[in-house]
Amino acid sequence: MMQRLVWYLELSAPELEQLEAMVDFAAGQGASLRIVFVEDEVLLRCGELPCSREVSLLTGRVRPLSTEQLARQLRRRRERAEQQLAALARQRALEWSREVARGRREQLLSTSAGDDMAVLMLAEGEPLPAWLGGLTRPILLLGARFHPLNQVLVALDNVNDSELLAQGQALAERGGWPLWILVPAAHREVLAPVLVQQGLSEAVLPLRQWSLAAWLTAGTDRASLLLARANSPALAGATSTGINAMLVLPASQSSP
Repeated sequence: MMQRLVWYLELSAPELEQLEAMVDFAAGQGASLRIVFVEDEVLLRCGELPCSREVSLLTGRVRPLSTEQLARQLRRRRERAEQQLAALARQRALEWSREVARGRREQLLSTSAGDDMAVLMLAEGEPLPAWLGGLTRPILLLGARFHPLNQVLVALDNVNDSELLAQGQALAERGGWPLWILVPAAHREVLAPVLVQQGLSEAVLPLRQWSLAAWLTAGTDRASLLLARANSPALAGATSTGINAMLVLPASQSSP
């Protein structure tokens, strides 16, 4: 399902530190990678304020700051990132491309093609985006400390959600990772026959507490890829704390 990953990377955020991990992930999925370097309009507008100042971390020197200076700094960061990406892509034989966009990541998501997998990186402890519930296509959310994956977790709210199960199985098989199916303990008897039929009974992990934190705890200390539905009650009010990678699918038509 991941033919092309489109990573909306904010140049003003510490996401650039994850370039190598992202390239490895895309190459491992057999996907191409497109980087959308996002220039934050809000940050750039700060340069228009008469009180804007830049403080040197080394000398403590204070000097006026303009929009042009901010734009130049972002451009230098982008150019360094492009050089690093080109070198990493050559090593992994990865097809990649890039573009520069100005605005907010959330606003730019709607411009991606239907077959693209949008990728966002969340800051540690950041609340999950409120717009997740209205997703119309899958989105991959990465934690601030994203590490290469070594297992797949599927959070199964609904016994009829064969699509979510199939996606998890396909990703686990492609990556050569173990697959675990997380189910609410109260629904285990209902879900068990379905999972036995698909040969997944030994992969079931029943959870007494049904929350994002409980899902992540079930993954122990491994670098998990978690699959869930956007309308899962467990995501309501949750934060990114503990997330390594989470693939969020739109609400299922068969959701109760």
